[in-house]
Amino acid sequence: MNPVDWTRFSDDPNNRAAKKAVHEYLLSVRSVHADSDLMGFIESLVTGKSVLDIGVVEHSARYFDQPGWRHGRIARLARRTLGVDILEPLVQELNARGFNVVCADATSDADLGERFEVAFIGDVLEHVTDPTRLLRFAGRHLNPGGRIYATTPNPFSRKFYRRFRREGTPIVNLDHLCWITPTQALELGRRSGSPLLGYHLVKRYSRTALALHRLVWKFSPLEWSFPDFCYEFGRA
Repeated sequence: MNPVDWTRFSDDPNNRAAKKAVHEYLLSVRSVHADSDLMGFIESLVTGKSVLDIGVVEHSARYFDQPGWRHGRIARLARRTLGVDILEPLVQELNARGFNVVCADATSDADLGERFEVAFIGDVLEHVTDPTRLLRFAGRHLNPGGRIYATTPNPFSRKFYRRFRREGTPIVNLDHLCWITPTQALELGRRSGSPLLGYHLVKRYSRTALALHRLVWKFSPLEWSFPDFCYEFGRA
């Protein structure tokens, strides 16, 4: 199924037919992965590929030596990796440690002069002033047939609902500017020229837990159980 462009139905974003088409499309491209954690799923996407990894610093150098640091795990498995971040002192430190990282604004019109099979944007979309420009930057650096994978927190998950119930106004990462829901991801793809091809819900469940959750999902929203979205965008 081709990505839905709501403007082909109406100039009214609340048009009933447009909303119905968007809803049907999003459900058709939603995938559930209950046999992996999120990082394991990301590793399966980048293994043996050329990868542009956007936002590698993760705010602080203290992450560089931790086993869960994403860029370190991606760089070990990818065939070729280029990291991008805007924090120049930490970019310099990573290069001194042997990583291949450039200091660049990933919401700019810059072209790094290289093309990749995969662009990974790990929990960055919700931080930037203009996520559309970020997707354009990523799409500009893809080979034909390449993919952008972008992870972002799921505000509809049990994790955030519990916090809302407890705190009234939940306090989350103070550097966040927005939530990126599937509807918003579809619109970001339309505006950036990198269409949303699918989105992934990823969390490892034991066989028993999965059977129980499949029963629960008959009576409550499936996305309630997954704390993150992983969006898949195509090359323009």
